[in-house]
Amino acid sequence: MKKEIIRSPKIGGSYSKTTVHGTRAGGFVFVTGQIGNKPGTAPAGTPHEIVELGSIEEQTVQVMENVKAILEQAGTTLDNVVKRNVYITNNAEYPKIYEVLERYFPSPVASTGVITGLVPPSARVEIDVIAIVPEK
Repeated sequence: MKKEIIRSPKIGGSYSKTTVHGTRAGGFVFVTGQIGNKPGTAPAGTPHEIVELGSIEEQTVQVMENVKAILEQAGTTLDNVVKRNVYITNNAEYPKIYEVLERYFPSPVASTGVITGLVPPSARVEIDVIAIVPEK
């Protein structure tokens, strides 16, 4: 099985030279956990150099726009997501995050939610997904 590295020019840089936006393999794309870094953000020397600004809703929208761009670069869409992992730093923000997610995922998807610390510390939500890449 061959794997292909996915990098989207539509999103900001990652915090590690060893991290890619996603990997396509075996009919799936595995999207690396995305935080609310804006398009045009240069890759940081350390995870602590990336700063996300805005409300939890704004961060979640940016995260989902990043995920969407990576999926498009890999030849698929949010409609083909089969697994979603959501990492949050504050359980009280759960309703606001999921209100945004409902706009991006109108149909239910297998999902895991985790309350944890994130890198960088200014990130309040991180999301990674696995999606089917349709055959051409």
